[in-house]
Amino acid sequence: MTSENWQNLRNKFKHFWRPGDEIICTRIFHRSNNNCYLCGHSPIEWHHVLLNSISNETIDVEFSCVINMKKILEEWGSDQKILFLKKYAEEAKHLNGQHEGTAEILEFNSNTDVIIQLLSKPNDLSYKQIKSIMDYTHKFKEGVETELFQVALDIYVHRKYYVYESLGEHEKTDNVELSIANHFQQEWESFKADEDEYYRQIYESMSSYPSEEE
Repeated sequence: MTSENWQNLRNKFKHFWRPGDEIICTRIFHRSNNNCYLCGHSPIEWHHVLLNSISNETIDVEFSCVINMKKILEEWGSDQKILFLKKYAEEAKHLNGQHEGTAEILEFNSNTDVIIQLLSKPNDLSYKQIKSIMDYTHKFKEGVETELFQVALDIYVHRKYYVYESLGEHEKTDNVELSIANHFQQEWESFKADEDEYYRQIYESMSSYPSEEE
């Protein structure tokens, strides 16, 4: 890449990010006809939707430009990483394999008391916190966690955070809240199915071992 092209990337990134801002990857999908925000390349082979959680601005970038953003941050003396939702852990690992320290998984302290405390001050909560609370609490079928999920869901829908994850089509339905809740329920059922299959394979492998008596 020429020095002129690299300077163009810096200038564009400067419009998206300021010191202290957080960058969260809210969605990844394969191939789109969009133009990459940084380099302008189209089509995008691996499309990453990046959210500035402070300005609420989103941009579309390709895989290589996620790494370019990290390199620019390093040039500017920042050790900040691009945050990824847990469902994109493999993609984050791949990015780090290409350029160490590019990505970091968005971690959340899954403590019910902490969640209650956070939700007591909804105006202070960011997209990152609301999303993390929902990802944790939607896995419960009953108990206080289900009530906390509903509280977080109300904020998620009211602020239209679902647009960040390209779930905007739910606006076209009669019940946005129900559509979003169903989306998370489907994610949880998929998670449980994968978990059950994992333990089934473990059980079968253990059953194949000869017993001590044999």
